[in-house]
Amino acid sequence: MKLFIAEKPSLARAIAEGIGSGKKENGYISLDGGNTVVTWCFGHILEQLNPDEYSEAYKEWRMEDLPIIPNPWKLKIKKDASAQFKIIKGLVTKADCIVNAGDPDREGQLLVDEVLEYLGNKKPVQRILLNALDPKSVKQALNDLRRNEDFVGLKNSALARSRADWLVGMNLSRAYTITARQAGYTGAVSVGRVQTPTMSLVVRREKEIANFKPVTHYQAAVIWKHEQGDIPTTWVMSKDMDGLDSENRLLDRTPVDDLIASITGKTGQIQSVETTKKKTGQRLPYSLSALQIEAGRRFSYNPQQVLDTMQSLYEKKFTTYPRSDCDY
Repeated sequence: MKLFIAEKPSLARAIAEGIGSGKKENGYISLDGGNTVVTWCFGHILEQLNPDEYSEAYKEWRMEDLPIIPNPWKLKIKKDASAQFKIIKGLVTKADCIVNAGDPDREGQLLVDEVLEYLGNKKPVQRILLNALDPKSVKQALNDLRRNEDFVGLKNSALARSRADWLVGMNLSRAYTITARQAGYTGAVSVGRVQTPTMSLVVRREKEIANFKPVTHYQAAVIWKHEQGDIPTTWVMSKDMDGLDSENRLLDRTPVDDLIASITGKTGQIQSVETTKKKTGQRLPYSLSALQIEAGRRFSYNPQQVLDTMQSLYEKKFTTYPRSDCDY
């Protein structure tokens, strides 16, 4: 039996439709008289243990216990995914060959690989890469199965991200909370690998805005009259001239007034004209991040709204896989 393990039910249905007509069972789809089976996860159905699940001693938050570094790292089955995990486990036991059908990114690679590793699977594993769920794309991917071991780097990348999140979040949240409580703070201080630097950027920018002091600076802009049309120009100041601040802004108005006075009513001469032909290529489609920025700017959509909408369009087979930074 060949077993496909998809990242989510919608992906499993698309794969099953690409293979042929199947029979829906409890937690999987059976095809070819049971010779091919497609089952699914619900994203990550395993999660990392909390510190106190590694050791009872970590239930009390103490500075002397830090840093907590699991060895070995352990996973547990999510409570709301236990039933589906049992179905996958039973199917893996019966399978002769398994296909990792996670989404074509690092998290999609990891969430199926970690289930197989948790189960101690020793059977051969292939990889299917689906960038779109329309029938043609699915059939092409089914005819181009790869070796799953070729994507171990992708899995390790997701694993490193996951463990980095755990190490930073668990250890620094405890360290900051303990320190804050010693100073009289009663709540918990949440620290995250992504959330804390992002919050720092926001706070820093808010402080810059609050402390902003306007600076009056000067520039000479001159429009030259010509029989074929006006020619707007801006004075290019030498960076070593007197009166410039650290950002090369001219704080003294005198040089501008002197310049304007010296050329007012005078006739200039065009010394050279350069014309260059350029080609601008057709722009590429939006990457997810570019679309989130543009939709936020135009329609005030937040990034999660854009992602949810793109994911829905992908599952309805209107667009290609959205969770990518690639424009092609």
